[in-house]
Amino acid sequence: MDGLIEFFVSINKIALIAFFAVFCFLIFEIKKTIDDKKKKEKPVVPQFNNTVQVNAPVAANNTPLPAQVPIKKNVKEGNPYLMIVIASVSLIGVTVLIYFSYTINQQKQKVAATSVPIIKEVSSAGLMVYDSKWKEIGSDKKNQAKYGDKIIIGIQTIVEADIDRARIKINSKDWQISDITTLFNPSLKVYYKEYVVATGTAQLKIEAQLHSASDGWLGD
Repeated sequence: MDGLIEFFVSINKIALIAFFAVFCFLIFEIKKTIDDKKKKEKPVVPQFNNTVQVNAPVAANNTPLPAQVPIKKNVKEGNPYLMIVIASVSLIGVTVLIYFSYTINQQKQKVAATSVPIIKEVSSAGLMVYDSKWKEIGSDKKNQAKYGDKIIIGIQTIVEADIDRARIKINSKDWQISDITTLFNPSLKVYYKEYVVATGTAQLKIEAQLHSASDGWLGD
């Protein structure tokens, strides 16, 4: 559903209006053609008068009947099938225009997507940022992420300490319960949480703390 809404928002509004106008015109022409065809196929039954009036014999009229004048067809009468063909071609053209309009807008959005700098502000040392494949985002990527990227933010635990969880906040002033995480990667020895970079984010300001079962949140 979200993809459909995004599609209608992205396409050119004039092209969309033209599409519906041509589509309605095409339906109208098809319906009109079908109705006209039904009228031509319907036979006209003449009405007869059952009463016969007998009059005096009438003298035969030997005057010859005038020659029938051929009825000329109105050359200005439109061809309904030609109108349907024109409307169909117009509908295809508008559809192609809408497709290219949507494609161009999508490409513009991708080009306009700029990188988001990651700022690490830690109350406990060992904050790490990874991509979705657990590859560290470091100097090789200029410590940046792009809109829509899923990143993994982790904080290394302290060996031989009673650390049982961590909390990680992103672009937030105060700590929230939702910042607490118990997700743990034993190979990297980090507590972590996943985050998707939202559109319009200017930067990622990350803070993290470890929790000790005996001393509470380290750094407070």
